[in-house]
Amino acid sequence: MNLRPPRPVVPGVTAASVPVSLGAQRERRLAVPGFGVSDLRFPPGLTLPPHDHGRTTIAVVVAGSFLGWWNGRDGLCPPGTLLVEPAGERHANRFHEGTGARVIIVQPEHDAPALHQPTARRARRRPDVLGIAWRIRDELLRPDAVTPLALEGLALELSAAAARGIRRPRIDPAWVDRAVEIVEERHAQPIGLSSVATVLGVHPAHLARAFRERSGRSVGTYLRELRVRHAAERLARGSESIAEVALAVGFADQSHMTRWFVRYMGVTPARYRAIQRGA
Repeated sequence: MNLRPPRPVVPGVTAASVPVSLGAQRERRLAVPGFGVSDLRFPPGLTLPPHDHGRTTIAVVVAGSFLGWWNGRDGLCPPGTLLVEPAGERHANRFHEGTGARVIIVQPEHDAPALHQPTARRARRRPDVLGIAWRIRDELLRPDAVTPLALEGLALELSAAAARGIRRPRIDPAWVDRAVEIVEERHAQPIGLSSVATVLGVHPAHLARAFRERSGRSVGTYLRELRVRHAAERLARGSESIAEVALAVGFADQSHMTRWFVRYMGVTPARYRAIQRGA
């Protein structure tokens, strides 16, 4: 299949750096330490002429598909495709006529470490990264105070998966256990994955992956569980209002705490308190 550079169909587009959201009918985006993270939906039949992006783009197609064109070569990108486009590389896109496409995108900041800046364009099937992409989508769909930490970890995992020749260092249980201790000590405070990694002297991408492999969940998920657990203890023992408990354990407000409390405990904070007090 030969995908020729299509004619412009988006007014004002030229062969120059453009945002990754160009032409998207829906966008959710958040900047987190070291990365811009986006959930984009492109409409059926959209054609984008040759262009480039000013930052390296790491993308995962989660639904639909598109044809990509890169310097005389073309390729189909169905769901499960992991695509790397280095900064400044010209390409074009033609989205599926019937479905369009939904794409999760991570863009490292210009000053991000070399590990996060893949330099070779690749489009290959990687169904193993779909789980990371869907977790990114969930965080962008329902953000809360822990979302920046969770997205930082997921962006690191995705950039590590896309990096060329990445090695998997041995996991040392001692420093993973220390990471758990740090998160527990700071559970009520804003916390960043990079700051924890600095204390441990390891790379943040290695920390994100090792934490998940050893504990079965991400740092962000573990932090939310901790906050819910501490909230449950305070609700059972203390006389603080539910809103006061939410702030004390690190949630942004009562509604945020209630959402995650119900998810992990199965009941609202008010009902939990009543059960614990025999009401």
